[in-house]
Amino acid sequence: MRYWLAQLPGYLVGGAVVGVAWSHFGLPGWAALSVIALLFVKDAVLFPYARRALESPHRAGHESLLGRSATVVDALAPEGRVRIEGELWRAVTERELAPVGEGVSVTVLEVRGLTLRVRPES
Repeated sequence: MRYWLAQLPGYLVGGAVVGVAWSHFGLPGWAALSVIALLFVKDAVLFPYARRALESPHRAGHESLLGRSATVVDALAPEGRVRIEGELWRAVTERELAPVGEGVSVTVLEVRGLTLRVRPES
C-alpha cells in the first residue's frame, strides 16, 4: 500500500500532463489512455523490486545487535566483555548463569546503554 501511495503524485502529474496534451494539443484519446495505462504497468513491473527495498529486514542501531551471537573475551562473572562483529562490548549475564568463561558463544538479549545483556547459547 505504501508503494502505491508513493506513486500517487506521479499519477497526478502524469494525468495533468496528458490532460493538457489532450485538450490543448489534440492528443488522441487512445494515446492519452495508453500513457496512463503505461504508468500503471511500469509501477506494477517495478513493484517486486521496490518492495524488497521498502521492507528491508535490516535493523538499525542497537536493535541490530538483538539476537546476535557474540564471543566472551573476559569471563562474565556476571559482568565482563564480549566481541561482536569485531567490536568489544561490556556485557552482563544473570547471576545464576555466571561465570561464563572466555571463548563461550552468547546471544544478545537486550541493550542497556552501552552494556549488552547476554545469555550463553545452548
